[in-house]
Amino acid sequence: MTIVWNAQRVSEGLDEIDSARAKVLAKVKDLLDQYHGVSYSARYCDIILGDWVERFLHLVYVATQQYAHGVNSGQGPTEENTSVTILPASDTAEFFSAHQTLPSQMLAVLRCLSFSGVDAVKISDSEIRIKNSATLSRRNKIYAFLLNFVSIGTNPKVLFVKPFSGSTPGSWFSAMFSWRRWARQDDLDFSLVVQTKVDSLWRHRHLANVSVGTNLEETANAVLSAFIPVCALEGFVEFKSKVKSARPKRFAHVYSAQALWTHFAFKVLAAEWCEQGTKLHYHQHGGWYGLDESHVGEIYESRVSDFYYTWGWSRGKTNTRALPPVTLSFKAQERLFDSLICFDQPPQIYRLQYFPLPGTLQTMYDQTADFVRARESVKELRIRLFPGEYGAQQESAILRAKSNAIFDNSQNIFSQYSSSRIVFHNYLGTSWLETLGNNIPTICFYDVDAYRFRSDAKPLLEDLVKVGVLHISGLSAAEKANAVESDVAAWWLSEEVQIARRNFVLQFANFSTDWRQIWRKNFLGAIKASQLA
Repeated sequence: MTIVWNAQRVSEGLDEIDSARAKVLAKVKDLLDQYHGVSYSARYCDIILGDWVERFLHLVYVATQQYAHGVNSGQGPTEENTSVTILPASDTAEFFSAHQTLPSQMLAVLRCLSFSGVDAVKISDSEIRIKNSATLSRRNKIYAFLLNFVSIGTNPKVLFVKPFSGSTPGSWFSAMFSWRRWARQDDLDFSLVVQTKVDSLWRHRHLANVSVGTNLEETANAVLSAFIPVCALEGFVEFKSKVKSARPKRFAHVYSAQALWTHFAFKVLAAEWCEQGTKLHYHQHGGWYGLDESHVGEIYESRVSDFYYTWGWSRGKTNTRALPPVTLSFKAQERLFDSLICFDQPPQIYRLQYFPLPGTLQTMYDQTADFVRARESVKELRIRLFPGEYGAQQESAILRAKSNAIFDNSQNIFSQYSSSRIVFHNYLGTSWLETLGNNIPTICFYDVDAYRFRSDAKPLLEDLVKVGVLHISGLSAAEKANAVESDVAAWWLSEEVQIARRNFVLQFANFSTDWRQIWRKNFLGAIKASQLA
């Protein structure tokens, strides 16, 4: 049976995950305490593995649903009589990148435990090599060297780690130069290698049997020890020692917008430093935050942070405040073409979120094909496919609709925005907020069955529907594009469109060209407050 992962089913899953999360986090802390012979604080463990627990719970939940609906794991025709061997991931980044294989593996583990017991689950005792997961481009390494050089002799209080994705913009370099007396950037891109062996006996000893109908918390805790990344268990003590030796200076404040999810060295330093009084500042780094009825990234990031920054919303939380992201300067350019920015996901379901997933992905492909087929314009349309290996279904659907469609991911996406007369989006994620926030003509279409929004966002979204920015079908979006074809600017700059846009971006895409001044005031205020405390 094929499961349709629409918004309703995602909501049901997120509710179960919310109920299980605290007890699974407590079990993680218990296992780490036992293995290392110490007693970590709950927050320490949350910073170290809270992100991993989120994705792990999603995998377990999806596997339980597939098991209940008779979905085959792909492990063989007589799965109840087979065994499965687990090789734990070296670190959290490797675990997240294994989304193509982990779903079927998790389902196979649940089947083995249900039919044959814990002895059917084997854990490899292989040698594991753990490395620092941070990498920098050559250009960014040069920037990092120069930034460190200009701050020699200063005593900065704030450390910026991976403050944005992609290449370092020139405006950030100039900002860091002017802030060098109180701030420093270090993406922790140092060489680090730990060689260790999986403790298969200990891990296997902490497995437990599960049966049909077992709740999510019990099921997750039963298989937890098999999947905990090696960097947090067998290799943790040596890894932590090497990280602390590489960066012995503790900062009073540490900021990031990227590092909590993929950068284990950062997580170790943040956890260690926060135990000693460092304040953790973290920033929303993309779309969906604040808009989704529930968003696991937002829940985790705000939970572990002392200061949590958003693109406009706060909802009255004491640690949450608006702070514009690093905003690139858009140069006036000739509008050479139109752009269509596409989303995609793998056919394997590995996390729950309100966007197209297996079961609703095909609707998005169909809507996109409808849009390309129905759009009438002499202006070239450059289609930017979502980065990643997700198969060719979306591209094939577009080519069936228009055989001479142009696919082009060659430009930096911000350069593509600035060269576009109008930007279309087939999903509601990061890119539509970037074009709306930078006042670039924008039209979006999406599948209402895949999304669920918070109540306070709905009126602002409805206003965008009324002025033709948002559409619930590709055909409707194409009809609007055709209607404004003769003068896109006249439509976009009309009072009703701009009022709807401004009201929305104030809450959800509040970018500012004055971000440097706003950041300076924010962080100097935080430094002053900590010195007075």
